[in-house]
Parts: sequence; structure tokens; C-alpha cells
Amino acid sequence: MKKLTACVVSCLFLLGCTSQEISYDRYSLVEDVSSQSFNSQYDIAVDLFSTLEDGGIVLKTTDVTLRAANHHRWASDLKSQIAVILNKHLSEYQVRNDLDIDISVSKFYGAVDGNVYIDLFADVKLDDRQYFQQSYSFTSKQEEDGYASLVKELKRGINSIGNKFAQDLSLKE
Repeated sequence: MKKLTACVVSCLFLLGCTSQEISYDRYSLVEDVSSQSFNSQYDIAVDLFSTLEDGGIVLKTTDVTLRAANHHRWASDLKSQIAVILNKHLSEYQVRNDLDIDISVSKFYGAVDGNVYIDLFADVKLDDRQYFQQSYSFTSKQEEDGYASLVKELKRGINSIGNKFAQDLSLKE
């Protein structure tokens, strides 16, 4: 009788798990960027820390643990989205377009405490010579819980960094 009860309980548990609806939300940083910004006039290569590359939105769960979401994912390649945003700001500041720009992103995630972190390093060369190097970071607190609020804050952060980066390069000329 115990085996039958255990089997029935297990089946009910499995049925309960499978009846839950899974969210397959996709998030974008560039949905309001003009189509002109997608046609890059700048040579921008974006390199992501390996945890950021699998397409899931990343959440820092402990001081040493990062977890990529299975069902809350980027609508398109995160490297491409970051490059489009940087291209937009470089164009706005009319930065020279003969630069080779390498961007290394080590942080682009939120944490369970509601903090949002972005950290990147820009390495810019002109004619194979060092032209400009700078680290940029952004930390803030989400206004609300959830992935939509996290993406909104990440978008605000990468736009802030992109604007500062373009401004710094425009002053270099």
C-alpha cells in the first residue's frame, strides 16, 4: 500500500510541475535604437566574460556564483546589442571612424539584492598603435523586482557608459 501511495503522490507531483507555464521572455537593449545605428561605421569588437555568452540574462546569486537564466534570454546576441549602442553614441559625437575598438565586458548582470553591475574595458587603436584605453563601470539599484526592471537598468547603464566613452574619444581628437 505504501508503494502505491508513493507512486500516486509522485505522479501528482510530476503532473503539477508540468502544468506550470514557463515564461520564454526575450529582452532587448536596442528596440528603440534607430536602424541607422545597426549599420556600423566603426570597427567595434565586443568580447564577453564567458558566463555572459550563453544568451541567458545573468544573475549574481552569491559573492562567487553567477547563474544564467534558462527562460529569460536576450532577444539577439548581447555582443551585437552592445556594439550597436556604442556605435550610436560614437556617431552622435562624430568620433573618427578609422579607429579599431576592442571592448571587453567582465560584468553585465544583476544581483539578487537588486544591484546592477556593468564593467568594461575599452582598448582603442589607431594605425595599430595605442590610441586610448579606459575602464568604465556602472552600479545602481533596480527600481522594481524582475527581469524587465533588470534589463531596463542594464540598458540605462550601457547607454551611460556608451555616452561617456564617446565623449572621452571625441575629446581625444
